[in-house]
Amino acid sequence: MNNCHLNVVYIGMTSFPLGPATSKRRRYMVDYMNNNDIQSHYLVCDFKQRGSRQNAVSGVYGRCDYLDITPFANGKRYISFWREGKRQLEAWYVAGKQNVLIFETLLSPFEYPFYRYARKLGYKIVFDQVETSYFYSGNMSFSRKLNIMLSEIFSDKAYKKSAAFVISKNLWNENHNKYPNRKLCILPNSTPQLGAEARKKLDVPLKVLYAGTYAPKDGVKYLLDGVIKAHEKGCKLELLLLGKGKASNMTILDIAKDKDYVKYVGFVSDEELNKYLLYSDVLCMTRTNSRFANYGFPFKLSEYLATGNIILATNVGDVSEYIKDGESAYIVTPEDSDAIADAICRIVNNQEEALTVAKGGLEAMQAYFSIEKVGKIFIDFLKSL
Repeated sequence: MNNCHLNVVYIGMTSFPLGPATSKRRRYMVDYMNNNDIQSHYLVCDFKQRGSRQNAVSGVYGRCDYLDITPFANGKRYISFWREGKRQLEAWYVAGKQNVLIFETLLSPFEYPFYRYARKLGYKIVFDQVETSYFYSGNMSFSRKLNIMLSEIFSDKAYKKSAAFVISKNLWNENHNKYPNRKLCILPNSTPQLGAEARKKLDVPLKVLYAGTYAPKDGVKYLLDGVIKAHEKGCKLELLLLGKGKASNMTILDIAKDKDYVKYVGFVSDEELNKYLLYSDVLCMTRTNSRFANYGFPFKLSEYLATGNIILATNVGDVSEYIKDGESAYIVTPEDSDAIADAICRIVNNQEEALTVAKGGLEAMQAYFSIEKVGKIFIDFLKSL
């Protein structure tokens, strides 16, 4: 099958083309399809209206036309919501082509009518499993718990008649054991290369950066403690903190409120984020040893590697499958502030080694996470359905 016989439709609650990590994961595959003469479409159906409003309701991104039917959910106009979604799926279906509809991890009750209708039209159904429903725990509203429970029921039914992309070996094993007849493909994150080449020198003070959210799973507490310990050992450094989180989680910053070398920048645009990533010497991913962290290779880590800068990461999920300590990153034990401090001091005290590691990180990104390489895995799998 040649590329022009594929017709790919994404559907889900995640905004497009701009948005969070899942938006980027999908957009980079759309980039690949745009460059390889493959038609694609994107249907946003955010019935909870939680997504970014920074995108137009409809438009074209390269060859990919997109439509956001979220406004139909305003005022609980769900009949119009479903009607418009089905109408668009039918309009995008092309007889004689391999038509593929790609859902997100879980199939919600509000998306199930689209799944049923797409199968009736003749779409091949694929699930892009980035996360699992492990959020069904902890302090959570009854409505959210109910929605997850129902989504698990609908998803279990749909999974048995579908194929799937999975982001980690853990998810592959979990799916293979539960759905032995389901076709699976490990699809890593992809990213464009941000840095033209690996970093050539380090600044004084060393510029250390964290970008992301501030939930307990992100391990920011251990990063702050590690940075403070490294500073107390005489390492000259500056920590920049980007992103935002729930107000209750942001109190973690009180740990360093009297440290003038720790600066909270806040939320920034994607364009500004890339400038900060390229500006900094060391980029940190410090997730804790949680179920969340152990289901994949963190999206931000693939973006970090694309800068050609030094990476400091905790050993969670599939991290050690793709990058090696002392070769392409500095990998430390999760939830260990002493290990973080030691790694920072090692970078400061052995800059030649650190710059070699930075070069190895960029080479790892080119080997595993380039849009061209991941895109080929993506399209070859769709052709095989």
